[in-house]
Amino acid sequence: MPLNPHPTRNADTIQAYPKRVRTLIQRCRRALGVGPHDKLGHKQYVGWLINDRLNKSRPTWRMYKAASVYFLEQEIARDGDPEAEEALELLQSITSEGCVKTTMRTSGAKLKKFPLRDYRRLLDHLDDHPSPWSEDLGRWLSAGMLLGLRPVEWGQAEMILIQGEAALKVRNAKQTNNRAHGEFRTLLMGGLTDEERALVDRHVAQARAFAHAGEFAKFYQGCAATLARVVRQIWPRRPKKLTLYSLRHQFAADAKASGLTTEEIAALMGHAVDTTATQHYGRKSAGLEMVRVRPDPIEVARVRQVFKQRFPSQAPTPPTPPTVRPGRLVPPDGR
Repeated sequence: MPLNPHPTRNADTIQAYPKRVRTLIQRCRRALGVGPHDKLGHKQYVGWLINDRLNKSRPTWRMYKAASVYFLEQEIARDGDPEAEEALELLQSITSEGCVKTTMRTSGAKLKKFPLRDYRRLLDHLDDHPSPWSEDLGRWLSAGMLLGLRPVEWGQAEMILIQGEAALKVRNAKQTNNRAHGEFRTLLMGGLTDEERALVDRHVAQARAFAHAGEFAKFYQGCAATLARVVRQIWPRRPKKLTLYSLRHQFAADAKASGLTTEEIAALMGHAVDTTATQHYGRKSAGLEMVRVRPDPIEVARVRQVFKQRFPSQAPTPPTPPTVRPGRLVPPDGR
């Protein structure tokens, strides 16, 4: 049943709306990697909010939607912003369908790994049940397992050559709040197969095309919503759900199991210091595949330098032997 786009509003409710929307916008900025001084479009915010409802109960979604509708109405009344009008129209058309009956905290509801058997089953399901975003999602899943980017970073990634070797240049999403080791990071892809490099190239081209058109949020939300729907269909009883961000956790686990130093992992993941991946990302025991991309040695040295400046009394972590064998994530048909 569609939600009433103009629910009954009393004085207390209206007074609470601005604070609630400010909190939601802050969460949206963090999720999409938009800095506090960068522009966040109304459609970007609404797109994130609509996708985020998949992790929310119906009452919570109704509350968030009502507050956001009021906020957009005020924006339109003050500035006559056509983008706000489009965002409002889209938001009012979204029902509570897809909300969960019960929820955990958002971070607790996301699985911090992406098991290889689940990855392969998802690819098979997407092949057998095509949908408007299934091909894009399939490439995203494979590229994410191989390279571990934050979902929002794909729109500003670029394929380059370094001394004849294919590489991916990534603008670090956390650079604006001093959580990255620099503005960019480089992932050297000589260890990938030709099929894998071709898949990454195609995914990057697709993401950049949407970004250049100002519609990366549409691409992101389309793939994320499709993944959420398919995950619910395949594993309806699972309390924790696979998300696009779960791919990054799996990459971190694979990197640890591959014997990379913590500084190398930080350089690959775009962290300023080597403790972030160790403390907050996938466990080494969850590692399944050998990571076959390499960081730029200059960026590894930069991580070490930043770490020494922030934690002068701690020594760097020595490397550990690899515990997994090299594997192939992308089958020969390039799926």
